[in-house]
Amino acid sequence: MKSSFARKDLEVLESEFDVVRFEFIPRKKFLVPLLFVHQFFFLLFHLPTAKATVTLFGGYHSFLPALFSRLFNKPAIIVLGGSDCVSFPSINYGNFNNALQGAFTRWSLNFATHIAPVDESLKFTEYGYTDSDLPKQGYTVFCPKATAPCTTIHFGYDSELFQKKTDKNPGSFLTVGYLNPANFYRKGVDLIFDQAIRRPENTFTIIGGTKEDLPEGTSVPDNVNLIASVTYDELTAHYSTHQFYFQLSMMEGFPSAICEAMLCECVPIGSNVAAIPNIVGETGFLLLKKDTNQLHELVEKALQSAVTELGLEARKRIMKRYPKEERMKLLELVKTEVKN
Repeated sequence: MKSSFARKDLEVLESEFDVVRFEFIPRKKFLVPLLFVHQFFFLLFHLPTAKATVTLFGGYHSFLPALFSRLFNKPAIIVLGGSDCVSFPSINYGNFNNALQGAFTRWSLNFATHIAPVDESLKFTEYGYTDSDLPKQGYTVFCPKATAPCTTIHFGYDSELFQKKTDKNPGSFLTVGYLNPANFYRKGVDLIFDQAIRRPENTFTIIGGTKEDLPEGTSVPDNVNLIASVTYDELTAHYSTHQFYFQLSMMEGFPSAICEAMLCECVPIGSNVAAIPNIVGETGFLLLKKDTNQLHELVEKALQSAVTELGLEARKRIMKRYPKEERMKLLELVKTEVKN
């Protein structure tokens, strides 16, 4: 279980329950049917004595746990994270952009006894950041028969782990995210490259890939530093040395990196998408439309702002709104479902 939020949720649940986990992570797409068979027998063996199933995110892997839970009259909680609630044909993103994956996600949510998105926007939101995709997003748009109770439980962050360790480099910008040709546009890296070309006096760092991970023929500006990957513990050092953090995604559920960066006193510059406006608040800058000229003006405004003061306010905002104890609400939800 590689993701930090998955590890944290597992730790939360293991604090009061004996958890038996199943990881549905196919190395190749053709192995998915074999994983279904493996999952089938796993559930058949474990579910009769289990108190509930908790599935992180909707998709192929959530269908059998939700179905078996219904058959065995057990609570089935599905945590929704972002791609399982949307469809973006322009970048081929989202479960509901794929008919088969969308069907499995829909069936899963129809069988669930409780749905727990990580942000309110994943239930329903009006989308206007780009004009090339659907103006309404959220699982209720694509799963109108999913009538299970819905409880939003945000991610939470450790303010002791993530705090500024050193002085920041003036005029420095950072973003963190797994890079591939599709994410080049979804994560807004195309916008960052444009800013780098316009602002040769500034430095831009992108953690999560190399030139080989970019769309074919893409040129990397001289003032952009691509870092393939770092460990989770090394992120704080990178956040600490940068003044600004970009989260210019076309779609994110509840992005963790921007919250961690804000705890390290980075001033956020984010897109008007999903949870990002509520994360940023008055402590940073929001790009209302995906437009390079608007972003250029926004960055200019950010560079002329009281950066140190905004960074301190950004840290305070995350500490107040999204403390690490936030995910304990998932444990309370599971306990309530089990009692009922």
